[in-house]
Amino acid sequence: MARFTESEKEQIRQCLLTRGKELFIQYGLAKTSIDDLVQACGIAKGSFYKFFSSKEELFYVILNNQEEVTNRLIEGHLRENLPPKELISSFLHMAFQLAEENPLLQQWLRDGEHERITRKLPKHLKENFSQDHTKKGIIFVQSLVERCVLREQDPEVINGVLHAVMLLRLHKEELGKDIFPKIMDTIINYIAEGLTKPD
Repeated sequence: MARFTESEKEQIRQCLLTRGKELFIQYGLAKTSIDDLVQACGIAKGSFYKFFSSKEELFYVILNNQEEVTNRLIEGHLRENLPPKELISSFLHMAFQLAEENPLLQQWLRDGEHERITRKLPKHLKENFSQDHTKKGIIFVQSLVERCVLREQDPEVINGVLHAVMLLRLHKEELGKDIFPKIMDTIINYIAEGLTKPD
């Protein structure tokens, strides 16, 4: 990358992240090619691989960046002074809504697409992927236990419960699109009560 200055490298990387996000949302990962990405940023095809090993890695980085923004929004919400059950219920509704509104996350979750994508990630990202997400989730649960929002329980199990709630959106059609919001409201209400109610 000697022919690029540091400033140019940053501009190209940001262009790939910005235009990549637009193209992935518009056409989907499968129908977006490397040629589409480099054409959108006005760089040679070979230059793309100096920044990302594949379009799957670019997709993963973009999705991760979005997740960090979402996490900051959720963390801000969790600082609100609400009773434990109401706080967990509103957190789950907010997280679910943000997931519903994220078209890249929809692609990631569709028909095991994340498995295909992670297979094409560089080794260091692949190794850290599952561990990082689980570790962040457990730390998040532990922080809620320390704040006495959640009652003392196995953080790994509770992280799994919260993750399972998010995955329910994949079964919206099977459960019935019309009654799905009511189903989610009921499940979230029961979970919020179960996680916060003292022993």
